Amino acid sequence: MFLLRREYRDGAERPEIVFLHAVVTPKGEGAGPPYRTTQVAAPAAPGRRVAYVRLPEPPEGGCVAVRYRFSAARGGAEWHSPPYEIEVPSDDLISDLYRLPEEGAGNLPPAQGRGHFRLVLPLAEGERAAGTFRFGFGAMRKKPSPALCKAAVDAGNGPAPVIEIPEALSVLKNRPMPYYLYHLAGNGTLRADKVTCARITMRDEEGEVVSARMVWGDPAWRAVNVSPMEAKGFPPGAASAAEEFFAEDREAFLAERSSVLARLPAPRIFEAYVFGPSGSRVEHCFQAVVRLGSGGTQVRWRNREGGGNWEVTL
Repeated sequence: MFLLRREYRDGAERPEIVFLHAVVTPKGEGAGPPYRTTQVAAPAAPGRRVAYVRLPEPPEGGCVAVRYRFSAARGGAEWHSPPYEIEVPSDDLISDLYRLPEEGAGNLPPAQGRGHFRLVLPLAEGERAAGTFRFGFGAMRKKPSPALCKAAVDAGNGPAPVIEIPEALSVLKNRPMPYYLYHLAGNGTLRADKVTCARITMRDEEGEVVSARMVWGDPAWRAVNVSPMEAKGFPPGAASAAEEFFAEDREAFLAERSSVLARLPAPRIFEAYVFGPSGSRVEHCFQAVVRLGSGGTQVRWRNREGGGNWEVTL
């Protein structure tokens, strides 16, 4: 597995937040299915932000195609970059590719329709964030085993590394089901953490929200995620929340989505899930795109009354 580093430069007006949206398509004999991801580009140096896209090993004799674009928001406005297309392997990308070694055939795939999320590797009390950790995951019915720890990540001399794992391996009645994240420290100790979720809602009293996103992560905001929020009762299709950042014609998408939302009575409830180890704390806030009376849109942040983020314990 590889991580592909992509960089965004702020320019004269520093955005409040930047997202990277990517479609990853393996090409060649035996290639796996494509998948999509949206990442938060985190500040890495003054005026620069970085996001990492997970890539599979290219098929033998083939490649992995990546089509991506950035979006950014500031002062109520939102803008999108043109799409970029690259292929891996490529000599031009050597300095931007980081390999995470994997042993064996790999882990169980994520549940259909669910993606991945980033989290800080949970360490046991007294466990040092140093050296190489191996990690993997398995269904609740699986017996813990070091053999499940397929991927390796080097923490150096700390802090604990940020890793990316599936939101769920299975779904029951539309709810992601718990599973185990395993990690193996250098001393051979195997640790198991139950990965679970919490359903978070945002209420739209006036029926003005066209698009809602939840930005969430650990209390230190080292591992930041963004999740599209869907309105309860919204039918699946081309105008669903999951399609927003991948629509070729954004204005047409928003127009169709507004039309469908108009059929749902206000107040409307938007919902999404946060994920993490059982017992951990997650902070979150909302970013809403609202339709203005003039016909345009505006991006508005929603935080807890008095300021700050909401918090939930999983």
